This record gives sequence, C-alpha cells and structure tokens, in this order.
Amino acid sequence: MKKLKKLTRRQKNILASNGFDFMQYLLERQDYNSFTFVHRETKETLKLNFK
Repeated sequence: MKKLKKLTRRQKNILASNGFDFMQYLLERQDYNSFTFVHRETKETLKLNFK
C-alpha cells in the first residue's frame, strides 16, 4: 500500500460537501481531475471527481 497523506483544506471541503467525515480519510492519490481517499480503519477506497 502506498504512503497515505494528510488532507489539505480543499480536500477536506470536497469530502465534507459530499457528506463524508474528513477525519476518517487519508489521501492515497491525486490526479488532475480526481482524488482517491482511503478510510483510516476499513481501508475502503473512495474516488471523487472534481472540475
């Protein structure tokens, strides 16, 4: 598994606006139009696209 990173303010806002608890997620990957997050406990991945 890759090294997971803390979230930036923008990433926290994106998670919160989509109804997720940003305290429970870490950043796995950032592409030019999407973020991939991993849940801290369940290791479940979540991919959110943005413009």
